[in-house]
Amino acid sequence: MERALPPDSVAAPATEAWKRLIVGVGVGYLAAWAIGVGFGLVLQGMGIWQGGAAWEHSMLAWIHDRPLPPFLDSLMLAVVYAGTNLTLLPLILVVGFVLWRRYHARLVAIQLIVVALGSLSLNPTMKHLLARPRPPLYPMRGMWTWEAYPSGHLILTPALYFTISLMLYRKYGWRWPFVVTVAVMATTAYSRLYLAVHWPTDLVGGLLIGITWLVMSWRAFHTYFLETRGGLSLAAGPDSSVGRAGDF
Repeated sequence: MERALPPDSVAAPATEAWKRLIVGVGVGYLAAWAIGVGFGLVLQGMGIWQGGAAWEHSMLAWIHDRPLPPFLDSLMLAVVYAGTNLTLLPLILVVGFVLWRRYHARLVAIQLIVVALGSLSLNPTMKHLLARPRPPLYPMRGMWTWEAYPSGHLILTPALYFTISLMLYRKYGWRWPFVVTVAVMATTAYSRLYLAVHWPTDLVGGLLIGITWLVMSWRAFHTYFLETRGGLSLAAGPDSSVGRAGDF
């Protein structure tokens, strides 16, 4: 006859895993923030903060010397909504609620919401702290708010879309979501330059921040996933295994 483990012996490993998850996410957030600020300070030190580098002027001129057909021009205006928390955060909150309540995929729901909220908060803090002017070379079009650096779209799209792609790969072995993610990122990046709202180095900074946040947050959550076999075991008890079958 198997001997039942005391409740405390089950709760302790789960509690330690939860603590490591929180620390890992916190460290990842600070690392992304530090890299974003650090890259911004490097650009300031190079003397290209206010007016951009010569190669940035050349790139923007090349893009604006080649206007797109009306359909593609409309696409450039629309694609920005695929990479902003104005549309994605409400969607993620709804999806997270459904995952939590209906499918018991609690860890997945929390991870998606944390990644989205982290991306959202990283962007305005650095914009207001570093306050880089937007490029004055061409009329700005479409969606843009606050200062130029970093690009919030290039923080969110790699962090959130690659997180979703990795979840789907872990669950189903699908590779096509990675292709979609890269396509959305590339189109979004081009649109930010085409609409004249960013310097190219704003996009580089956003990408560095987004990838750092992606890697560090994924590492923290995936480690927790492996340690708890996919379940969100915050405490021992009858519900401690709920969600394991539903989590990715």
